[in-house]
Amino acid sequence: FLIIRSGPLFEGSPLALTVVTILGALTAFFAATTGVVQNDLKRVVAYSTCSQLGYMVMVCGLSNYSTSLFHLMNHAFFKALLFLSAGSVIHAVSDEQDMRKMGGLIKKIPFTYTMILIGSLSLMGFPYLTGFYSKDLILELTYDRYYIAFAYWLGSFSALLTAFYSIRLIYLTFITNTNSKKEVFMGVHEPSLNITIPLVLLAFGSILVGYWAKEIILSNV
Repeated sequence: FLIIRSGPLFEGSPLALTVVTILGALTAFFAATTGVVQNDLKRVVAYSTCSQLGYMVMVCGLSNYSTSLFHLMNHAFFKALLFLSAGSVIHAVSDEQDMRKMGGLIKKIPFTYTMILIGSLSLMGFPYLTGFYSKDLILELTYDRYYIAFAYWLGSFSALLTAFYSIRLIYLTFITNTNSKKEVFMGVHEPSLNITIPLVLLAFGSILVGYWAKEIILSNV
């Protein structure tokens, strides 16, 4: 947001804009590679946040500040959904955060599974979900700039890694055979209404906000 507000200063130096683009692409890539090897549920989500911030910075370097703000807004919905859902999972399994000690939760907490699935698909840029409209737009705008083509390739590879660690998170937490202690697994439960209602609202945002806002943003690109 500070880079966006400082846009007029950056516009005075093409070199500064190029540096911003390169640093953004590298941030997106290295944070994604770190997220791939994490086993802590919240750390995976946290490193994905760093990676998405890299996308925002990268497109600022292309002077598309409105697109960066669009991704920031979209990201707020699906990342809040992921963090709150992750907290719900951790609470359900007696404060265990290691995904290797989870598994088999899809039958126990199907609602939370659905929320994490929606947030993860939006994070991956699955077509017509909120993340798709801004993330694909950033890659499209980067592809157009042939003089920093490697930023596009880093961004694209980061998107592949994002899909990988998101699927890995869902598989280890919900689908694979459980590695939890029996007493922990038997006590797994869905969150209360205080958590459920915000999750539903954020899920709607993760599905619809990108579609609702795309015309306003695309008119400025």
